[in-house]
Amino acid sequence: MTGPDLVERARRLALAAHGDQRYGRDPYRVHLEQVDAVLMRFAHDDVMRAAAWLHDAVEDTDLTLEQVEAEMGAEVAGIVAAVTDEPGANRKARKAATLPKLAAAGTAARAVKLADRIANVEATIAHGRGDLHAMYCGEHAAFRAALHVPGELDPQWAHLDRLLAQPGS
Repeated sequence: MTGPDLVERARRLALAAHGDQRYGRDPYRVHLEQVDAVLMRFAHDDVMRAAAWLHDAVEDTDLTLEQVEAEMGAEVAGIVAAVTDEPGANRKARKAATLPKLAAAGTAARAVKLADRIANVEATIAHGRGDLHAMYCGEHAAFRAALHVPGELDPQWAHLDRLLAQPGS
């Protein structure tokens, strides 16, 4: 099943799973809305948009991949599995373990992860979080080297590159 109903079902599932969680000072739904908006800006499909709503749910809530697959189907669950961080002692270790999985996962998973990163960086700029902007700048070379495929998602990559070239405030 695709289309707006798929996205709406994913939105409801994600909001229920994240409950009262916060993204900084905002309700978590704000971050999920921003990731979805990035995907819409770059004209991605409803399967990717559904996965975007659920991209942090397995990592940050009690929702399991099995539940995502049962509710949303294998395609959405596969993208969610690819973007879900692997375990690690710290952020650097988690990202290092996750990037190879993402690189092998396919365009849809890379598009969702890239939309997540764009939404995160846009939020750091909007909220004057120079510390987080600097963190994303520091991670960018490895992130890009692992995930960029020439000719794939180039407008999104160009947008992220421009965002990271801005002062982070």
